Amino acid sequence: GGEADAALHQRVPGLGVRTWLVLAGAGAVLSVLLMWGTHAKAPPGCHPMLVICGFVVAVMWLDLLAGEMVAIVESIGQIWGISTSILGVTVIAVGNSVGDYVADTAAARGADARMAVAACFGSPLLSSMLGCGVSLSLFTALNGVPIQTPITAQCRVAYGFLALALGSHAVAFPLRRFGGAYTVPRSYSIYLFFLYALFLLVSVLVEVGVLP
Repeated sequence: GGEADAALHQRVPGLGVRTWLVLAGAGAVLSVLLMWGTHAKAPPGCHPMLVICGFVVAVMWLDLLAGEMVAIVESIGQIWGISTSILGVTVIAVGNSVGDYVADTAAARGADARMAVAACFGSPLLSSMLGCGVSLSLFTALNGVPIQTPITAQCRVAYGFLALALGSHAVAFPLRRFGGAYTVPRSYSIYLFFLYALFLLVSVLVEVGVLP
């Protein structure tokens, strides 16, 4: 109806329900033509273009689903009176790390520990560079002013524990007593779990006002 069209137009400027229906119909027609004009045993001539389109569509779906999930979590936080900072370091952080956990575990079990450890650092770094760097740069370029984001106590706690974890990695991995590069004992993983549990505890205490 008109209200749904207006709501969607407000979320995505320039697009409405009719536009989405036209795009969906065009996609269905192109899909049928592609199915009739290609064979299962030979790739089509436009295969590179299809790969690029598939990648772009996958990114768009992930962005849409991520936005909806964040909105749901924020709604739950507002209903239950939970700070968005707590939700960010718990629910959102865990959900954002599941994919990395599965991929890094598979790499480690495949006797390629170097790649697994490198991915543990490379994936969050790439996410931070693209997620924060690109989005903040676009906001500044489009609005002409930098975005105003207050640094809360939760952020300072997260920065401190992140620096502690990275410092621990920088000291632990090169130590010869641990066997050299990329070789650490099981006790080090227990230490990291303890560090994360302590981080969650401190974050909750800061949120409820026990710690300043």
